[in-house]
Amino acid sequence: MKRTSLTLIIIIIYCINIYAQTSNSLINKSTVLFTQESAATPFNYDQYKADGIFWGFMPNASIESDAAMNQWVTKVENRTSNGKYYFGRGEFDWGWKWMVDFMDDPESYWAKDLNGNNIHWGNAADNGGTYNGQIHSWMSHQGPDFLEWLKYQVDRMTLAPVTHMMFDSQTSATRTLHWLGGDFSVHSMNGFRAYMKDKYTTQQLMNQGINNIDNFDYRQFLINRGFTLQSYRGQANSIEGNIPLYKDFVYFQRQSLNDTMEELFDYIDTIRPGIDIGATTNVVEPRGFVFSDRLTYLAGEYGHPHDPATSPSTEPLLHYKAAEALDKTLIYFPYPDAFQALYNRNSPRQARAWIAQAYATGSIFTIPGRVWIGGSNTWDTGWENFADLYAFVHDHSDLFDDYQAVSNVALAYSVYASLLEGGMSGSSNARQTLDYLVTRNISFDLKIFGDPDQPINPSASELSQYDVVVHDSDIQYLTTEQNATINSSGTNIVSMNNSGDILGLTSWKINVLSNNQWVNYLISALPRKSSNDPDAPYVLHLVNRKYDASNDAAQGHSDISVQIPSAVFPNAIVGAKLHIPGKQSVDLSVQTDNSGNITLDIGTFDSCWGVVELVHDNTLSNEDIEFNEEIVSFYPNPANTSIYIKNFSSLDISSVDIYDMQGKKIISKKLESREIDVSSLTKGVYLLKIKNNSGDRVVKKLIKN
Repeated sequence: MKRTSLTLIIIIIYCINIYAQTSNSLINKSTVLFTQESAATPFNYDQYKADGIFWGFMPNASIESDAAMNQWVTKVENRTSNGKYYFGRGEFDWGWKWMVDFMDDPESYWAKDLNGNNIHWGNAADNGGTYNGQIHSWMSHQGPDFLEWLKYQVDRMTLAPVTHMMFDSQTSATRTLHWLGGDFSVHSMNGFRAYMKDKYTTQQLMNQGINNIDNFDYRQFLINRGFTLQSYRGQANSIEGNIPLYKDFVYFQRQSLNDTMEELFDYIDTIRPGIDIGATTNVVEPRGFVFSDRLTYLAGEYGHPHDPATSPSTEPLLHYKAAEALDKTLIYFPYPDAFQALYNRNSPRQARAWIAQAYATGSIFTIPGRVWIGGSNTWDTGWENFADLYAFVHDHSDLFDDYQAVSNVALAYSVYASLLEGGMSGSSNARQTLDYLVTRNISFDLKIFGDPDQPINPSASELSQYDVVVHDSDIQYLTTEQNATINSSGTNIVSMNNSGDILGLTSWKINVLSNNQWVNYLISALPRKSSNDPDAPYVLHLVNRKYDASNDAAQGHSDISVQIPSAVFPNAIVGAKLHIPGKQSVDLSVQTDNSGNITLDIGTFDSCWGVVELVHDNTLSNEDIEFNEEIVSFYPNPANTSIYIKNFSSLDISSVDIYDMQGKKIISKKLESREIDVSSLTKGVYLLKIKNNSGDRVVKKLIKN
């Protein structure tokens, strides 16, 4: 095992001193990130109004070289000198050359199939290349030096001023065991032996056919029972695939990955305390899920359906809803086959609705400016196809940040059902249920019920907040305790076998109409409201679910209106404005009936996306709020380009003065909206003097990135 030099240690200590007191860069739901660094040109930064770079790779090889790393550090310094984000990316598969250089015995850290052979990448990343005598293969995350190798990546990564960290951990042995026939490496076998010895008594082990745990080898155990690589692979997709001890093997791999990542996160906090950390972790298929509370956001790279007849697909919504259930923002990009299909059809703009759907449900779809489409191939999609969408998100950030779904239906989701099917997109039942709810504009939240090894579940009181808890046949996989939680919630429980009962039991449902006929399958209407500012406007996202392949554009729909029952939002809606990417915002006609239900006249809707800003009659008067240090607040802090004052209208805010720490007034501004542009400020600490029309004032500290 190769470790850092004394010189590097000194540099790291220096970096600790620099960064230990710095605050983190908040990942807002309006954050705009380039996927690939190659697309992050000055021109594209301006067009997309981007906040930074997500796939912030270190050099592909030789990160032990100070010369190579110095060049990368300089590049990152240049990328972040203007307050932009740079996500340092720790790796499993893409960093395989780093591992070969680091390990004394890299051969033992490749995942092995049942025949004992390395599991090669083939034509995946790096085209199955070779390096220093090693063929690019899948890694086993087992063994003591693997954690040390991840720590080494952190050591090298933190030489640069990365603003966030992300670890691409989905290509661990938690995947090879059901995709590719392993991991039966020596480190995996040793670890599984210790896991079984700790979990079971001697008698329990004997009942499972293990007579001597001290010399137990799972690979040989299966071979002795007649398993071949072919028969193992044929059954390993499902956790109930009739492979002896396989369920334990799955849970062991997941636990060891989680233990490794948790130790890594603890190590990161000794070097960059509190830095935002994410990992590529799949909430709806928990075989390789990282359960750590230390993750401040989630990262995803999943399969993404790309059939033009059903675009955008509802399938990715399962991931978006799951992330929102965990109250963590998901930063997402599809596997390369999705954009490869668009490349082959020369239809890049089909992806516009994919982007819209992600942001409309609280997730971040990174910019497809230069897209990896498999192997060593990339596709420059052209800024003109997507830049207006991202500029739209940036310009209306106050309608995205801190917003959450408004729902009166809960969908009970069993992750064990995904373990049974072996996919990464949820069970087939869950996907069908999701499609049913989405295409009828039934607003729902996903409620995650864990497998027997991680039997997490929402509380009965949490479920009681909904009109209906919907389930499909996957409910059979819930534990007794999980079923008891649902049954004790006191809310209506509806099986998808009786899906027609859902609407009769809900207190409200938003409907989209064309010529006064329901067309909920054409346009999704997704209601959201601020999670912490009752004075903020409500929001209704309109996502066009139909794509015209002949024109590579969203289908146009005429005479569109939206009916919003009065029960959807807490306060009465008194005005509405429609924002559409690339177009002028327009005030909408609001028709209100005697019950307070409203109808919005949209007219022709031919965009992939629209955001309706709903102004409401907040019954909290100015006199009800005391203007003091605790009440007056703003976000984000630290800030990059803009900050937003919470409760702006009800606090009757009139102006703000911004001072540097020497007392010099930098900005003095009368305010007409909650947004304050701070992009002209240099990096540092400032004081904000916020005043209302009554002459009251408070002083708050601002950190500018």
